[in-house]
Amino acid sequence: MKQQEDAVRKSIEKQRELEEVEREFRQLKRQQEDLLIRIGSAWRGNLSENKLGVIALDLNQEQRMTQKRLYNLDDQLQAEHKQAKADVERVKEAKADATH
Repeated sequence: MKQQEDAVRKSIEKQRELEEVEREFRQLKRQQEDLLIRIGSAWRGNLSENKLGVIALDLNQEQRMTQKRLYNLDDQLQAEHKQAKADVERVKEAKADATH
């Protein structure tokens, strides 16, 4: 009888240990799933940041090119203005010389 009680008690203890291990396993599995979700979110976030960074670089490059074109146009306009002013002065001088 004592042996049967000991055997039942050991069986109950092993059952409890098994239940505890199963509970810990489920908890670890939930933690693993949570970690995988966090890693996935971080990766997608990092990927998004990388894409935004590339877009920002493209926009900055486009802005620099547009600004360079504006400076070139401004330089051309100033040169044309100087040329027109010089042409007007030459015409005035030519008229003044013709009238003398």
